[in-house]
Amino acid sequence: MHAPKQFFNYFLYVILCSFLFQNCKQAEKIVLPKRIKHYSVGKVIKLVNEKSLNYETLSVRKVVMSLSNEGKVTSVRGSYKIRRDSIIQIYAQKLAIPVGKIEVNTDSFKVVYFIDQKLFVGKNSYLTKLLGIDIDFGVLQALLSNKLFSFRQDPKDKDFREFVCDIEDNMYKISSIRDRKLKRFNKNEEALERYRNRLDIGHLIKQDIYIDPDSFVVKKMIFNDIDSNKGIRLEFSKYEKVDQQWFPGLIEIALTGQKKVELSIEMSKVSLDDEKNFGFSISPKYKKQLIE
Repeated sequence: MHAPKQFFNYFLYVILCSFLFQNCKQAEKIVLPKRIKHYSVGKVIKLVNEKSLNYETLSVRKVVMSLSNEGKVTSVRGSYKIRRDSIIQIYAQKLAIPVGKIEVNTDSFKVVYFIDQKLFVGKNSYLTKLLGIDIDFGVLQALLSNKLFSFRQDPKDKDFREFVCDIEDNMYKISSIRDRKLKRFNKNEEALERYRNRLDIGHLIKQDIYIDPDSFVVKKMIFNDIDSNKGIRLEFSKYEKVDQQWFPGLIEIALTGQKKVELSIEMSKVSLDDEKNFGFSISPKYKKQLIE
């Protein structure tokens, strides 16, 4: 007579325990918002610079680049090396066939195209015309060595003097213009013009830089040209340590505007201060062409 009752009590006990256990498991999955200490722009930049690469020469001996232009994908392999504040050299090949090489110095560049035996020479200002955004040697060097950079190019070397720091998506967000201020500018052209005149800038570019609050590495950069409605989005991931310093294994770049262009750069075999050869020989039979 007591068996059904005992079975019922046992069954109820199992269901109750299961329910409690399930709720405990659900409670374990609750993730509390990460508490990030508020810092000034200067403090965040100082910590980022302390964690970034310190080098005289940088060598990346294995690079895989995939370019998607309006859906058409092209992939090349190569390498690059940098002598800080002096020279950037890039080498490219498709499959096992050498395609070309590039040398960029502080004011000009050379592009050697092996297949057609041509040499293209131009000023770095051509890159600005091509992309519609100010690109100089410093910006290119910063991108390839994962350094903080600003398009502001302040002559007093205070590129971030007007920036503000917020916390967004569990990261520090350093912005040249706060979103709410930009919205006010969109409604008030006179205020926008006064802002331009105060900063003495032509193109107004909104810059948002996202910093990991633990490792203080750059995770994402977004640059939007307010006038042309063009922009660049860069994401950095797969960080690894090189001589106890952080360096990304993957950079993903997207150009926004009239055309959709995406570039993926995978990097490995990175070393510091062991490169001595920065020779850049060019055959005299290569036909030289000036790019303006």
